[in-house]
Amino acid sequence: MSAEQEKTLTVVGLGLLGASIAEAARKRFPRWKITGVSSPATVQDALDQKVIDAGFGYADIRAALADADIAFLCLPIDRILGYLQEWVAEPLKLKPGAVLSDVGSTKAEICAAGRKAFPAAAAGAGVFIGSHPMAGSEKTGLKARDAHLFENAAWIVCADKEAPAEAVKALEGFIEGLGARLLRFSPGQHDLVAAQASHLPQLIATALGAYVSSSESVDDILGVAGGGLRDMTRLAASSFAVWEPILRTNRRNLELILPAFRKELEVLEEDLLEDGAKRFFHEANALRGRFATSRKGFSAPTTEILVDIEDKAGALLRVLTPLSEAGLNILDLEILKVREGEEGVLMMGFHAPADADKALSLLAKSGHKARLR
Repeated sequence: MSAEQEKTLTVVGLGLLGASIAEAARKRFPRWKITGVSSPATVQDALDQKVIDAGFGYADIRAALADADIAFLCLPIDRILGYLQEWVAEPLKLKPGAVLSDVGSTKAEICAAGRKAFPAAAAGAGVFIGSHPMAGSEKTGLKARDAHLFENAAWIVCADKEAPAEAVKALEGFIEGLGARLLRFSPGQHDLVAAQASHLPQLIATALGAYVSSSESVDDILGVAGGGLRDMTRLAASSFAVWEPILRTNRRNLELILPAFRKELEVLEEDLLEDGAKRFFHEANALRGRFATSRKGFSAPTTEILVDIEDKAGALLRVLTPLSEAGLNILDLEILKVREGEEGVLMMGFHAPADADKALSLLAKSGHKARLR
């Protein structure tokens, strides 16, 4: 999609994802008009900060969407479904050829509701095409927006076979225009993969956190815990209000996956008695080797290096400064292990082997021990 075309983008919900879409579009499509729909206070803040050109309250969502060429529902799943169900009863008029999408974390129910609200029978009529950017942050709200949030992130499009080719092309062109990596899944395929790649890890982390929290030895456990427990329970800080509709709308897949995972734990228990769970370690090691580091979404290959880093003030800055000055783009960054007063290991992922080689050379010159992973 050409940045020179004058279009109207409408974003319903100016939280982290919605405001980031608007801010990214401002940079990538400078001639576009950007309209936002949110609470009065948020709309005013967005106008003042020039995130949007025009704003509407939720009560005027129909007027806001009437002129959109591309629009996104950036709302919790229940509110997305609520609007789509409302438009089944009282159809929403979109411009001919307009595309309405969403950013919901599950797709089957949303896409089914979208088909009912926007049947593909009418030639040239506006259509609904579900999508899901695999990007986010622990931060929320307009202030957390990030124009670079979608760069190199997976963005899944769930277009029906009946969806007009031009509409699909327009949506996918916009998404790629924001710098995202486009993936095409059916709604069912999306939900099954998301259940395994996202929802199951969340439930495992939550269960582990609840288990440790209920232990009589919780204080002693936390007193000796290292990076393993900390990293494994990072997702345990997630909000139930956010996750409840996600888990509810993907319950069918979870009803298949959780028993299978429970069975795997039972086999692990048996193998511990036989050979110390050797097979599990080998299989898990192999998976981790294939994982090749995620780039803000489903796994994608990067070239990784490991850097020894001291547990001292300014150590991280001293590692990153020469790379930044050389213009190297670090796609992923992770401290793999660190104990207070001892060295840790910093993992950095780069898009190309040449970038990793350049980083190794720069780090060697600055006195750091680094190596390919």
